[in-house]
Amino acid sequence: MTTLQALFLGLLQGATEFLPVSSSGHLYIAQHLLGLTEPELAFDLLLHLGTLAAVGFFLRSEIAAILSSLFRARPDPWAAPSSWGRRDVWLAIVASIPTGVIGFAFHKTVETGLTYGGIGARYLVLSMLLLLTHLRFRHKDDPDRIEWWEAAAIGVIQGAAVFPGLSRSGSTIILALLLGVAPRRAAKFSFLISIPAILGGAVVTHLGGVSRLHEGSVLAVGFIASMVTGYLALMLVERLVVRGRFHRFAPYTLALAGLCFYLQYAA
Repeated sequence: MTTLQALFLGLLQGATEFLPVSSSGHLYIAQHLLGLTEPELAFDLLLHLGTLAAVGFFLRSEIAAILSSLFRARPDPWAAPSSWGRRDVWLAIVASIPTGVIGFAFHKTVETGLTYGGIGARYLVLSMLLLLTHLRFRHKDDPDRIEWWEAAAIGVIQGAAVFPGLSRSGSTIILALLLGVAPRRAAKFSFLISIPAILGGAVVTHLGGVSRLHEGSVLAVGFIASMVTGYLALMLVERLVVRGRFHRFAPYTLALAGLCFYLQYAA
């Protein structure tokens, strides 16, 4: 892998990890179009760690509030107010359990059974979900409050997004919005539960063995590119969700579905 390829993939990973366009789908397409036919698991792992650094910095105030709440006495964490605090630790755990189960159960399938047609079909599903973002299935008296069963449902759809084409951040934010969660809260909760999801994926990749490491300059370029663009993408996603413009990504994901179907049948 050249430094230019590393820069391109780093920018691609950072830009698409949090946008509702499926970073894994983009990386699969890009790596094949660039001729990187062997699995670049070590490099993919590094790119994800770059976006992990980005989300940690973006949520620094929320994470600080959560950590400080752990040292304040409160008899019932589930009775805590809906502002960021100890309750969000439990909600993140509840969401992460189904994500981990689904991800562990299907990670081998994801690594070996991908096709352009399958990714294209999932991009079609994602496009339909994006077009539903203006709907609300239920009214919440406190739209900033997320119940445990809502967190579990969001965790399930996050786990399903292990398959390229179903955006992790897009799916979780859209489901939260459909459940009546406030847009800003939906976006930041999605970003919060991405932290254990990315860490879990890194552990699975490490335990499964990684491909050979590249030169230090290539690794550094990819990491920095994914971190910087990931942070910029986080700011953009939050702004678009709050302004009710998430559906504007639907034409792009529809175009990606068409590209995948073309690559499937042109091969």
